[in-house]
Amino acid sequence: MTHRLDEDSELLIDAVRGIAALLVMMTHTFDLSVADVFGWEMLSSPEGWRWARASFGHGGFWVWCFFMISGLCIQQSIVRSVRENSFSWRRYLLARVTRIYPLFLIGLVLAMIAWGLHEDFGGYPDDTPHRQLAASLLSLQILTTSFPGYETSWSLSCEMIYYLVWPAALLLLRGRVDRAVYASLVGSVLLAAGILVVWKLLHRFETSASVDGIFTLSVLFPIWLCGAWLSGHWSGAGARVTWRVWCVAILLCFVSEGLLVVMKFRQYPGWAVHLVSWSSIPGLMLFLAGGRHAHLSQRSWSRPVCRWLGQFSFPCYILHMQLLLILDHYLRPNLPRWIEHQPMFHFIALFIPTLMVLILVGPRLERTLMAWRARWLSGTRDPTFVKG
Repeated sequence: MTHRLDEDSELLIDAVRGIAALLVMMTHTFDLSVADVFGWEMLSSPEGWRWARASFGHGGFWVWCFFMISGLCIQQSIVRSVRENSFSWRRYLLARVTRIYPLFLIGLVLAMIAWGLHEDFGGYPDDTPHRQLAASLLSLQILTTSFPGYETSWSLSCEMIYYLVWPAALLLLRGRVDRAVYASLVGSVLLAAGILVVWKLLHRFETSASVDGIFTLSVLFPIWLCGAWLSGHWSGAGARVTWRVWCVAILLCFVSEGLLVVMKFRQYPGWAVHLVSWSSIPGLMLFLAGGRHAHLSQRSWSRPVCRWLGQFSFPCYILHMQLLLILDHYLRPNLPRWIEHQPMFHFIALFIPTLMVLILVGPRLERTLMAWRARWLSGTRDPTFVKG
């Protein structure tokens, strides 16, 4: 059975990455614009704006997309070396670090600049975030909370931990994808259930950032694992997704997003919101598996557009929040009062300049860093590590 993705699916994944990153940026811009007027607390906003913030002020579903795509792509990149018993932890870790850290560190510098401007980050303490900085350098910020102004980095911390856990499980079970997925699923669900018992029955560690981070890791891991499973069954799963099933998959994605909106509006706790992420799994798996129905490879415009969106994705996701905060710091005092107190006008004033900067700089920066990475990894025996 072949595990290689077809061109339609590769183009769709690139497009979804870019669109998801853009939508995450839109949600953060909208939330920042409303918070500047009504405050960071949702309950301080009028009911209409609360619904708006619940609907357009969060990017949870799009982050779930990133996790499933990540699981799929990582499994694609290591499947051959694991199957041939030639997997090298050194090459693998070098490939992961050189993929994530260069742009991540640029984002961290921008976050430090935003923090130095004394922006209001909503709920962060005023003391110097030494723990968050040290944890971020080790990709462990999910256990401490993210560095102020670098909220998006929590998902990268999850990614880096998943990158370690999945190959270990796969190698431990001799490359058997199904067994590795099932064992990891059982382990993550049991861990999440155990933490809920400690929280809700024993009332212990309820304010621990580390325990909360472990719970987040365990609850979101099944999405990542389903992406890895899909990679291992790509041909069979794709063949079973008809056009009608693919349309149903899109509908299921909307249903999952709708559940998230209701949870956000009703101010459910974070642990309950994370559990809703499991509702996205059927729709996302079927949507990605049926990527051939988009027929992107048959359209002359789609290849350059989708490839560009793929290059735009990571810089947009990892840099936009800091750029928004820095721009907001300098822009807000100079805005006319009628714009400053109208969230939608404020949104436009923040979104368009930030988007233009990312369009001009993001893909070019991504290409430069990827070219450097390819040269750095050129000595590896397995070329898939350069691509992954």
